[in-house]
Amino acid sequence: MVSLNIKKIPFLEHALKEKDYASPTVFKLAVLAKQIASVETVNELIARSTYADKIEIMEHQTRTALHVLNNFSHRALLADEVGLGKTIEAGIIIKEYIARKLADKILILTPATLKFQWQEELRSKFNEHFVIADDPSTYKETNRIIASIDTAKTERHKKVLTSIKWDLIVVDEAHKLKNSTTLNYKLVKDIEKERCLMLTATPLQNNIFELWALLDLLHPGFLETKAKFTSQYVQDKDGLKVKNSIELQEKLSKIMIRNLRRDTGIKFAERHVKTHLLDYSKEEMDFYTEAIAFVRKQYEEIKKIEKDISTEETEELESLSEEELHVMASRYRQKGLLTFALIMLTRQITSSLQAGIHALQRYKETLDDPKKVTSLEALLLRAQRISRDRKLDYLTKLLKNEKEKVIIFTTFIQSQKIIDLELKMNGFKTVIFNGVMTPEEKEAAIQQFKSDAQVLICTDAGSEGRNLQFAHILINFDLPWNPMRLEQRIGRVHRIGQKQDVEIHNIAIKDTIEAYILNRLYEKINLFTVSIGEMDMILSELTTKGSIEKSIFESYLKNDDIIAQDLSQAKEKVEEIKKFDETIFSGMIHEPRT
Repeated sequence: MVSLNIKKIPFLEHALKEKDYASPTVFKLAVLAKQIASVETVNELIARSTYADKIEIMEHQTRTALHVLNNFSHRALLADEVGLGKTIEAGIIIKEYIARKLADKILILTPATLKFQWQEELRSKFNEHFVIADDPSTYKETNRIIASIDTAKTERHKKVLTSIKWDLIVVDEAHKLKNSTTLNYKLVKDIEKERCLMLTATPLQNNIFELWALLDLLHPGFLETKAKFTSQYVQDKDGLKVKNSIELQEKLSKIMIRNLRRDTGIKFAERHVKTHLLDYSKEEMDFYTEAIAFVRKQYEEIKKIEKDISTEETEELESLSEEELHVMASRYRQKGLLTFALIMLTRQITSSLQAGIHALQRYKETLDDPKKVTSLEALLLRAQRISRDRKLDYLTKLLKNEKEKVIIFTTFIQSQKIIDLELKMNGFKTVIFNGVMTPEEKEAAIQQFKSDAQVLICTDAGSEGRNLQFAHILINFDLPWNPMRLEQRIGRVHRIGQKQDVEIHNIAIKDTIEAYILNRLYEKINLFTVSIGEMDMILSELTTKGSIEKSIFESYLKNDDIIAQDLSQAKEKVEEIKKFDETIFSGMIHEPRT
């Protein structure tokens, strides 16, 4: 039991006299705010020595961490513009809380596609070993946990999560909590937490009411009721015009930090993108055409019998390795996994000849129809007669006179293996890096690439959380169908600390689905120049139902432009949102000083 002398806390004495009561949560946060004000100023980061040799810490990151420790000790929204290192800022703050014994039981909630990236960032840069929660028992068994928010909100997980008092929770991509009716919002609200950090590069997406909802979740009552907030700061019913903007900005600066690129003085490297569109040999094109015809026929049959898989479930599936996906083959008739299997098959066919053969052999094992089995056997026989892989030959030619270090990305381990073999046979010193490797093996691979290996061959799963900006040439041997995945690849080298302009090479074959993605989606609306935070905004504005991978798959099979048109309209809307963002935040103190 805590005893308080009311007369020593004037604002409480006044509130009681005036009968100005608040909810228990608001009351507790108000008391904490007053306690923080009386605490001695934090002038240095006491945990800095534990990670200073692993990170190039920017001045704005240090200032942000100190400001949070001094002024927002229990609640803060880190809203730096994309590319300024919010994850690093969060890591610094987490380390300070741990070092000062202010936090031990810590939960990080992220989108499914970012959970491994967070785990690796915290391990490699801060020596903090977080466990990914796939089972609810994890929450009670360990104190450092990362969970996909879409997993955490399920009934089994939420029941355990909300029974625990957390010292700190960190929520990444917090703008996705803008709707107070969603399960994600309700999950974060129901978790008992002493401290909370929220991270987003896009605190505004559609209207000012979303910002109110987000901050009311972070700090209940901070912006008062929605009605009072509307009366004081909103000019129109749609929440697109604000009034008393200076007062609002001053209010926001008491809970939110937003550093902008233009204010940091950091010089960011340029991107130079080159696409290499190749022609298949006649044998390769015949094989591809026949394979896609098989896929199209399969899809026409199965779309009648399966239910749609949600976007969240697709994200979870995309984070699995090939081996994990193979284990799931027996469950393909559940939740739309038949279509997902065909999408994966199509992606492997276009990745490399060997990956395609491997995928077709596995797919054949899932078939019961003798006619389909016979058809696939004939297709496999055709593939096995092809003597050369056009992509591999071109890759070797592309690298022939290259003296710099190069990173090659592919989605699939089968493609990784054949690339590695081909380049070694041509005299290149290579090293592979994938999600199957142990942390020790991964670290050894990076060190080898830094020292004497010229080429690092990466899978998407393996590269998450790794900063590889000591290289500046990146080759996409195959293309992710989700633009966020593509941007995450580029983000391994195009980030703070990159000293040279970044070269991005995309290899694709004409008249295939990868060429369709490049010509109608990525290049048509210039997605290679879009930042990762902006990319997330664009995808969130899509009106097409389901996952973007499925939308691309269906558009290609139907030969229509629906997804391309949707992306183009979404990008236009994001441009409008950015202008609105500027009107709200342009007057804030972006780099607060303690």
